Amino acid sequence: MKHSLSLMLCAAAMSCAASSDSSPSASGGASGGYAQSDLSGSWIGKLTSFDPSEQFRLFYFNAAVDGLVSEAADSVGHEWHDVNANIVADLLPDGEMSMSLSLNLGHKKLELHGQMADSMANISGEYQYVNVAGISVKGTFELYLSAGDEYFTNLDFSGSWSGGFGVGRLHNQRLLTFELDQAGNVVSGTLMNTVTGEEIHHYSAGAGSFSVDNTMSGRINNFVLVADDGSFAECDFLLVDIDLELIAGIGTDSEVGAAVIEVRR
Repeated sequence: MKHSLSLMLCAAAMSCAASSDSSPSASGGASGGYAQSDLSGSWIGKLTSFDPSEQFRLFYFNAAVDGLVSEAADSVGHEWHDVNANIVADLLPDGEMSMSLSLNLGHKKLELHGQMADSMANISGEYQYVNVAGISVKGTFELYLSAGDEYFTNLDFSGSWSGGFGVGRLHNQRLLTFELDQAGNVVSGTLMNTVTGEEIHHYSAGAGSFSVDNTMSGRINNFVLVADDGSFAECDFLLVDIDLELIAGIGTDSEVGAAVIEVRR
């Protein structure tokens, strides 16, 4: 009787082990294969050109629960929305990702090809951007899955920030310098002509705020900066680096015209 009971217990244990081995893994990624839905959420990071003279730009994309990408943008003013752009993104079972973003007629086309990490929280690879004139820029990218609506909250902006405003031809180069408080509010600032050394604008406390509106992707919407002389600069949006190395976007100053804005701490 004891021998029969031992055989029964052994058989039951073998049956459970076989059942466990044959059951599908509850986790995704490397153990169970990737699915398109693993792209869901906000992915934020940097595009770094192979050209060492070019500085990195910020980039993010948002995807719905099913993994379909609804919008993307970078820190030099390019935006792609599913209502006015062609957006194709695929994640294969082995974690290989490909994405193509282009406005109608193929303008401002960005292509990314990369690999999702086993953690399903990181995607890295290479990109190619082709502008309206057909000029191509290539480089690498690194994207991280945002931790959610609180990811860009409680950032400490305090300190000095400086960078270009209207970087381009020599006579159009300007230096934007700010002192910000912890919340991103302007304490003081100036816009200087880097050729003549002339101060174009001066900014006092209350001139504007770099606090983040979209705390999932690090986006500042409808940014307005008012100078002491009454002139103002407007940006549809700016992007903030999670490491607080860069705030950048496209804007227009009522006195000096359109410009790329890039300030670094």
